[in-house]
Amino acid sequence: IGTGPDAAIMFTTIPDIQNLRVSEVTTSKITVTWDAPPDGFTVGNRYTEATDLSTEGTRTKTPAGTPQDEHIFSTLNSFREYRMFFRLKDADGNGGSYRNVTARTLGEAPTGQPKNFNAIPNITFITVEWSAPDLWKRNGIITHYIIEWGEIGSLTTLNYSVPNPTFNTTDDQRYTFRDLKPNTEYAFNIAAVNINGTGPVL
Repeated sequence: IGTGPDAAIMFTTIPDIQNLRVSEVTTSKITVTWDAPPDGFTVGNRYTEATDLSTEGTRTKTPAGTPQDEHIFSTLNSFREYRMFFRLKDADGNGGSYRNVTARTLGEAPTGQPKNFNAIPNITFITVEWSAPDLWKRNGIITHYIIEWGEIGSLTTLNYSVPNPTFNTTDDQRYTFRDLKPNTEYAFNIAAVNINGTGPVL
């Protein structure tokens, strides 16, 4: 009885993504890059996932044959924070550990009008009420509103600042115009404003 030849088991570990970083951000796109995999490792595919932290996330899988050290998430919403997950897989489908990075897309001017705009008249004053545009149409923090108002044919502009503005502010806003002429018709228009510009007028 003797000892047979040694049996060797050979396997290659799956490398983790290294130096994951955001390289470009626009209002609708985030580009993420990382160091190229080591020589000799063939990428079978990449798992990628972008999760909008304010809504339900979406998942995509990137097939083989695309660049091995970059991924572009496109058609994203503006001024949203996304967490993006990555891992490499080899040609047999075995995957390494997940890595993630977080970034926020750039903002732009609001694309939504204020909602529920209403005027409550009295003899010598009128109170106007409204609420913020839909969340996905704010594209930034609504800091104030521009109200055009006055007698028909003679409008003036009022800048109304939002107290303690945040992106998720949903409190109804109101303002009272006083010392008005009795039995006189007044007009009111309103638009939301963030740091990037003014939205459509209602």
